[in-house]
Amino acid sequence: MAPPQTQMPKALEEALAKLGHDPSHPVRAHLDELDVELRAVEKPKMRLGDFMAEGGGWKGESAEEISRIIREARAAGPSSEPPKL
Repeated sequence: MAPPQTQMPKALEEALAKLGHDPSHPVRAHLDELDVELRAVEKPKMRLGDFMAEGGGWKGESAEEISRIIREARAAGPSSEPPKL
């Protein structure tokens, strides 16, 4: 249910401040002639390829070792965070 117009923020800064107090709930605002809704989004999780690229070039690992690393990462599941090094 939308909040009454009188409670809607009238400035972008006010709406962002309200969103900052509780990012889990979207904020509706009336800006100029537009009714808008602002919401915070989760920071995307790092993908395996990005994690591996961040580590730099390979340092002499054999093809078997690279395959083992990739198998272990896949077994951990697609939504798991990369291991801390």
